[in-house]
Amino acid sequence: MPKIGRVRFHWTKDLPVGKRADAENRITGARLVKDPLGWHIAFRVQTLEKTSETHQGPEIGIDVGITVPLALSDGATYEHGEWLTNREQARLLGLEQRAARRKKHRTPGERTSRQLHHTYDQIAGLRAKAKRRATDWQHKTTTHIARTYSVVVVEALQITNMVKSARGTVEEPGKNVAQKSGLNRSISGEAWGRTVTLLTYKTARQGGTLAKVPAPNTSRRRSACGFTTPGSRETQALFVCKNPDCGWSGNADHNAARNILHLYRTGHALVPAAGRTVARRAPRVKPATAR
Repeated sequence: MPKIGRVRFHWTKDLPVGKRADAENRITGARLVKDPLGWHIAFRVQTLEKTSETHQGPEIGIDVGITVPLALSDGATYEHGEWLTNREQARLLGLEQRAARRKKHRTPGERTSRQLHHTYDQIAGLRAKAKRRATDWQHKTTTHIARTYSVVVVEALQITNMVKSARGTVEEPGKNVAQKSGLNRSISGEAWGRTVTLLTYKTARQGGTLAKVPAPNTSRRRSACGFTTPGSRETQALFVCKNPDCGWSGNADHNAARNILHLYRTGHALVPAAGRTVARRAPRVKPATAR
C-alpha cells in the first residue's frame, strides 16, 4: 500500500489473482477503509461477464412491511429476527445510557473526554454489527429471489415522505409523535430502498426484470373481487373483504402482494423517464382472478 508498505490481511472473497487473473479479469486497485468494526481492504476488480439469457421463471409481486419484511404473492415470506442478540441489545442500551450521563455533566464548550469518545466508538461498533447482519440478510434474500423469478414487481414507495416526523409546529403540534417516531425507526431499520436497489441489479444480472407499480390502495383492495374499503384491514396481518358477495379473509400481506402483481399484469407499471418515475395513464383496475 502507498506510504504504508506490505500489509497482512485475511481473504474473505475469491479474487482474480495468480492463474485466475488475465487481461479481462484482474485486480486494478485497492484501498484501505476504516469503519467502526476495524480496518478493511477494498479491492477494485475488472471482470468480464457474459450476457445473461432471458429468465424463464415465474412472475412475483412483493409487499414490504415491518412485521413481515417481505411477503410474496405466491404465499412465501422472508423474515428475520433481531439483528442484535439480547446480550448485545442490553450492552447497547447500557452504553447509550452511560454516554447520555457523561454528556449531561459536560459544561458548555468543554472538550469531549476520551472516555466519552470510547463509549461512542463502542456504540458505533454495535450498530455497525447490526447493519452488517441486516445487509448480509438482504443480499442473500434478494439473490434467491432474483434467481427464482423472472419478473419482480414492487411498490413505488416514497420512503422519504413515509418517515417524516409528526412533531408539527408550536402552533400546530402533531399527534401520536412517539408512536410515529417508533414507526419511522422501524421503517428505516428495514431499509426498503436498499432492498429494491439490490433487486434491480440482481434481476438484470439473472436475465430478469424489476418493475414498480403505484402504491395507493394495494393493502386495502381484495385481490380477487377488486373491492376496496378502508375497513378491510382488521389487524396488521388479517384482511377481511367487506364485499357482501365475497367476504374473503386471509393474510393481508399476501393479499397486497397479489394486488401488486395484478397491477403489473394489467398495464399499471411505472415508466422511468429522465431520471424519474412517471405513472402511465391506465384504465380502471379490473378484478383479478381468484388464486
